Amino acid sequence: ISPTMITLKPTQRSAMGQVIYANSITLTPGTITASLSDGVLEVHALTQEAADALLEGDMDRRVTALERSDA
Repeated sequence: ISPTMITLKPTQRSAMGQVIYANSITLTPGTITASLSDGVLEVHALTQEAADALLEGDMDRRVTALERSDA
């Protein structure tokens, strides 16, 4: 275990999209969104691997794709 805090800038355009992304992070084992303010997420990860997975951006892209398909 190597706890770390990371900052993410989500690509979702709407506040709802950003909240869905933040919630998706919290539902992922080993990660929790500590705050969402002014379009910036502060995330706590239990391991560096969990942090790296978020930084790769796959979940962000998936939520953004859902947001676009909803329009």
